[in-house]
This record gives sequence, C-alpha cells and structure tokens, in this order.
Amino acid sequence: MAKVGRPRALDETKRREVCALVSAGSGIERAAKYVGCNPSTIRREALRNPDFHDQLRRAELATELEPLRLLRQKANTHWRAAAWLLERMNPQRFAKQNVERINKDQVMEILEYFLDLVVEEIPDEQLQARVYQRLGTAVRQIAHDAFSVDHTRRDPHRRKR
Repeated sequence: MAKVGRPRALDETKRREVCALVSAGSGIERAAKYVGCNPSTIRREALRNPDFHDQLRRAELATELEPLRLLRQKANTHWRAAAWLLERMNPQRFAKQNVERINKDQVMEILEYFLDLVVEEIPDEQLQARVYQRLGTAVRQIAHDAFSVDHTRRDPHRRKR
C-alpha cells in the first residue's frame, strides 16, 4: 500500500546539511533558510526522530568546543581571558555584582520567610504540613524557573509529566 500524505520536508541529505551547518556555527535559523524550510520544521523533526535529535544536539555542542578550547588556552597566559572565563563559568561568585539586583539565594530566603509566616497562622498541624509542602514545592519551582538559564531543546526520550 502506498504512503498517503505529503512527503517529509527534511530528507536524509537535508538533515545532514542542517547538522553540518549548525556544527559550523550557523544556527538552526540560518540552516533552515539554507535548506529551504522553516526552523520549526527542524525542531519538529528533531522531536520526531531521535537519531536526528542526537545528531543536532552534538552539532550544537561541537560549535562551542573550539572557542571554549581556545579561551581555556589563552586563560593560561592572559589574566583577562582567565577572569572572563571565571565570570562566565560562575557569575554568582566571580562576576561584578549589581547591588540593585536580587540573586536566587536571596529570593529563596525571602520566599521561605513568607512561607513560614503563612504556616504559623494555621492552627491545625496537619493542614500546616500540607500547606507547607505545597507552597514549598511551588516556591522552589518558581525560583528554579525564574533563574534557569538552560534553554536546551526538549528531549524526545523524556517522559511527560
């Protein structure tokens, strides 16, 4: 029986071209333009095709390896490169602090203080425990989402909640 429907926009050749362009540093948007499709088509194909997802992820990581290697090499002999690397690797500890900004630890401290105040006003101990558990989970999730810098592509192998 013949397949019905429109053929896939990304055949094997185009997927290889996308990975090559991404590993060279062009990014998904430019690679999509080169192969004649929309960037969402590439992302959707990566979600459908686990092999392509892995190839694309490796291509994105390969883009970072050479500049990072060069930066580490320069950090051995140039203090500015070393300082820049430290600032980017651990900004909480090494980056210049903006006193008008609040960091994740400060946010957590404030939210936990309010959580304790709310729980203290509840006379029933079982209700106290349930409220503390639910609000504590929400507080940690909100803080995590607010300070998360990880914008990686969704993993098609990961189970949905």
